[in-house]
Amino acid sequence: MKCEQDGHYCCVLSHNGLRSKRARGEGKKMNTKGLSRRDVLRLGALTAGGAALAGCGLGTETPGATSPAVVPATAVPATAVPQATSGPYQGRFVIMSLAPANQNSELIKGIEDGNPGIIVDWRGFRSDRFVELFAAAEVGGEQIDILDLNGQDLRRYALAGKLVDLSDSPLKDRIREAGLRTYTVRDKLWALARGGISGFTFLYNKKPLKEIGFTDKLETYDQLKQIAPELAKIGVAPFTAPGKNIYMWPIWHFFAYCQTSGGKPVENTLKTLGGEMKFTDPEHVAALEILYNYGRDGMFISGVNSLDNDAAQLNYMEGKALMWYWHTSVIGLVYNAQGGQAAFPNLDLDLMPPLASVAGAVRGMPGGTGDATGIYSKIAPERMELAKSILDLMTSDKWVKWRNERDADPVSTNKNVQASNDPFALEYAADCAPYQFTYLDWYWPPEVTRAFQENQAALVAGTTTPDKAGQAIQDALDGLYAGGYKFEL
Repeated sequence: MKCEQDGHYCCVLSHNGLRSKRARGEGKKMNTKGLSRRDVLRLGALTAGGAALAGCGLGTETPGATSPAVVPATAVPATAVPQATSGPYQGRFVIMSLAPANQNSELIKGIEDGNPGIIVDWRGFRSDRFVELFAAAEVGGEQIDILDLNGQDLRRYALAGKLVDLSDSPLKDRIREAGLRTYTVRDKLWALARGGISGFTFLYNKKPLKEIGFTDKLETYDQLKQIAPELAKIGVAPFTAPGKNIYMWPIWHFFAYCQTSGGKPVENTLKTLGGEMKFTDPEHVAALEILYNYGRDGMFISGVNSLDNDAAQLNYMEGKALMWYWHTSVIGLVYNAQGGQAAFPNLDLDLMPPLASVAGAVRGMPGGTGDATGIYSKIAPERMELAKSILDLMTSDKWVKWRNERDADPVSTNKNVQASNDPFALEYAADCAPYQFTYLDWYWPPEVTRAFQENQAALVAGTTTPDKAGQAIQDALDGLYAGGYKFEL
């Protein structure tokens, strides 16, 4: 899921949604077919910056996902690469990343300045094509040194033996526990979290609540149902959402399943994929029913399944919806606009964990922990020490702080880095981040993810029911098992 980002980044998610400098949309429609959530966020995350926010003074840096699928970082001609000598390695060093070079030019320069004689070949592969292009490079015998992965791909490469075990690396001491836990597979650490800890929270607009005289703290779905008629009287819908973009619907299952599973969304997801549980079990169906109820009870703005990312954002910024379940990158969007919140006269932004639909439930929320940055297992021996040094630099407090500021991250992956002094970021760090868990589609096979996307959109449209949706999703998993699929922890 990676707000796939890349999301998960504009305030580009580094799950990565939007980056502080926004590309103008120029009225073009976005084709999201085949993209991950991370790429949908990178592409659509507010390309309306030009249309809706042109007067807000936002910059025009081009987001990574609008670049070609393959973005050669430096396009280094062979004749320009210094030849290796008998001393420390000199020459080309290849970093395969999910982000393009133009977003990392300062970091690339920092690596080269710190390692005289090195020319960084930063190869940016968009996340929906990363697996394909990495495989082609590997089969072709191309040089590969560091992998800078979408966390969604970490398990694949760890189990396939493509990464060096970093369990004994002293560098891990700088990383927050959440990052270490996320990139540990079979009790071994395969990559260092690099960037920000961020995720999808419930953003809400305090203005409509004040207008209808609601002064309590909004915490439960029942409370929202009670005030929905009053919101309707002032022309405000409870929720906006990019329903047309089915790649975003799984985020609703993430928080819902956290509640119906008793706060064990990841643990029970692994059991389900391993065959100990089924998507037809009561707790999965109950989670699907939470989304179904949002649709049946009229919680979404009219025509929600025809809205793309830009339209959903515009609804929210114009005050037409009370809430928006979206990525924390919106914090950066608002604060980096010229004039801050004053640039959005209909918005008084705040955030909170997802509303409780289950009494006493853990109000957890899905998120990610930056990029998974590690060393390729087949790196040439003469470049191993250099790779460790460059990994040290890339995950250092200095460069992670740079990354956090660039991406408007609320919480840093590094223990000693405060990502932001922004009051919303601090609020997220205190009230939301402690309850964050890994995106569940980082574990689901793609076929299961697709089944969720299609069936959740149908739930909101009212064309299927929770039990039928659960069966369809289980059928997708059973089909994989019939074809020889085996889930490995």
